[in-house]
Amino acid sequence: MNAMKTRLVLATAMLLVSSRARAQDTPKIGLTMGYPSAVGVLWQIGDRVAVRPELSLSHVGDEASSLDVAGATQPTTDQSTVVGAGVSALFYFGARDSLRTYVSPRFSYARTAASAASGTSTSDTTISLYQVTGSFGAQYTLGRRFGVFGEIGAGYSRTNTALSSVVTITTGSVSNGVLTQVVRTQSLSSAAHSNAVATRSGVGVIIFF
Repeated sequence: MNAMKTRLVLATAMLLVSSRARAQDTPKIGLTMGYPSAVGVLWQIGDRVAVRPELSLSHVGDEASSLDVAGATQPTTDQSTVVGAGVSALFYFGARDSLRTYVSPRFSYARTAASAASGTSTSDTTISLYQVTGSFGAQYTLGRRFGVFGEIGAGYSRTNTALSSVVTITTGSVSNGVLTQVVRTQSLSSAAHSNAVATRSGVGVIIFF
C-alpha cells in the first residue's frame, strides 16, 4: 500500500513538473507574415492577451518615352511608394487542444505617395488611409515553433487624398526678326475625403522564437 502511494505521489509530481516546464518553454514572441501583405511581431503578454504590431512597405517605379506632336521624344516616369503600420490587440477567450480563439481590435495607417512626370507636366498624389477594425480570429499551433491564424471582421476607414499638378507652357513669337519665348506655369491642387465601412479578413503564419 505504501509503495502504491509513493508511486502515485511521484507520478503526480512528474506531471506537475512537466506541465510547468511546457508552460515555461512556450515561446512568447513570434514573427508573423500574412495577407494583406504585412510583417509583424506577435508578443504574448499573458495567457489571454497579446499584441501584434505590423509594418508593410512597397515601391513601384516605371520609366517610358513617347513622342509629342512635334515628333520629339518625351520621357515619362511614374513611381509610387506605400508605407503602412498597424497594431492589433488579441484577447483570447477559448482554447481547445492547439486551437485558440480570440477577438481583436486593430488600428492601422497607410500613406501612399505617387508622382508622375511627362514632358513639361508633373503631378503628385498623396493618400492617407486610417482604419479601425474589429475581428474574430483563430490561432492554431502546429508545433512549438510554428502556427497559423485567420481573422474576419469589419471596420471603418477614412481616406484623405491630396492632388497637385504643374504644367509648364512655352510660347514663342517673332518680332523684327527676334524670337521671344514666354514660359508660363499653371498649378492645380485639390483635396478629397471619403469614409467607408467594409468587411476585413486576413490569414498568416507565425514563426515563434
